[in-house]
Formats: sequence, C-alpha cells, structure tokens
Amino acid sequence: MKKGTKITNKAYPFNPDGDHDIHFDRIDVRSEVDYNTDFDDPDYFLIKIHKGKIFGVNKLKFKGRRFPLLEPNPVTFYFSMAFDAAQQIEHAHKQLEKSLSNSDSSWPLSVSYSYVFKVATMGIVFGYTACEAFLNQKLPDFKEILMNDAKYYDKKHIEERFGFERKVTAVSIHTQKDFVVQHPRKMERLIKLKELRHQLIHLKEVKQGMATSYNDIYQSILDLNLKIMVNTVKSFINFYEPKMIVNYSYNSSKT
Repeated sequence: MKKGTKITNKAYPFNPDGDHDIHFDRIDVRSEVDYNTDFDDPDYFLIKIHKGKIFGVNKLKFKGRRFPLLEPNPVTFYFSMAFDAAQQIEHAHKQLEKSLSNSDSSWPLSVSYSYVFKVATMGIVFGYTACEAFLNQKLPDFKEILMNDAKYYDKKHIEERFGFERKVTAVSIHTQKDFVVQHPRKMERLIKLKELRHQLIHLKEVKQGMATSYNDIYQSILDLNLKIMVNTVKSFINFYEPKMIVNYSYNSSKT
C-alpha cells in the first residue's frame, strides 16, 4: 500500500467586496465561439464558481494541443514531492545500513549515502518551499497588514522583504490565528527546516581539519527525522487552511 497527496485547486472567495480583482461586468459569455481564437486571446479567461469560491482555469498548450486546466495549487505539488521523499527515506536508510555491514556489495558506500542525501534534500527543499509558497498565498492582495512595529505593509513588500518568521507573523495577524503561540515546538522544527534548506541551497564550505568542507550538513542529513519534519509542514499549512493538505493510501497494483 502506497501513500500520496491530493492535489487541490487554487481558489478565491466569491465576494464582490472580497479579496479578488475579477470584474464580472467585463465577462463576455458567448454561446458559439472559435475555440482556438478565444483560447489564444489573452483578454479571454475562464473561471469556475463553486461553493462560494472562484477557481481560475489555466489555458495551456502541449505539443500543439490546447487544453484548459482548473488551476492546481502548487503548494500541494511542492508538499507532494516532500511527502513522497519522506516515504522513501526509510528504504534509503536501510540501504545505507546494508552498505555499512557489507551485506550488499552492489551498492558502494558513497552511492548509498548519495541516495539518503538525495531523498532527504528533496524532502527538505520542497517541504520548505511548500511553506513559503503557502505563506505568500495567505497574504491579502488588496489589504495592508499592520505589523508589530506599528507600520502597514502590502503583499509585495512582505513577499520580497520579510524573512520566514516575519511572514508567519504577518499571516498570523491577518488570519488572527497564531501558530507560533499554539505550537512552539513545531515552529522550532520549521525554523530548523529553513536553516537546513538554506545550508543545502547555498552550501557554504566549513573547513574541518583543512580537508573536509561539508561534514556538518552531511551529518545533519543523517540525524534528521524527515517524516516528522514533513508532518510538521502539513500541520502548519492545515492550521491556517484546514484540509488543504490531504494524504491518502492506494494500491499501486491498480494504478
């Protein structure tokens, strides 16, 4: 039995005074249209309205074929990659154990460790990316946030200038839901996740004994409990947006 992540769709509240810039008086509804002409027209767009929400429809092309796609939420794409990596990490650890015990000569130690490194890095990078993307989504498009320094900031400024922790504060103020206060230990894990992600992306050398440069990050990869870290990411996102991240089990023989 395998596990996966449900891909959800990006939505906005259906409210004339709400947080979206869709002007319904400009929508041109035609019963008979030239599909290709309208598809290629940048001013012609498609939406779906369901249960009080507005869903955008992407107009995409692949190998000359046009197709509409109800816009998926990339946060669930990022999380699904982190989640899949967390499901693989146990196998990677077992393979490393085999190499250390010389019970599998077909896998050199360097190859086994690279497997652990690859899987863990995917979980770290995409887990953190899911958090960052989600925070940017939760910022209001047409409203400034009054921060703790008594200044107002708009979405663009927060996206470009605020670090992770301050973005969490901004979203907490906007939603009136404080993850840091209610889940301090989980927030500590997310800060650790951020630090690991930055170390992996920037990969600055730390000389030890004038010979090795990356001993600390290699050890951190081995010490990390990736499953707990990814579950923390899920808890963080669902705290502010319940049921955005949904996992399920499936029988791979039927897919």
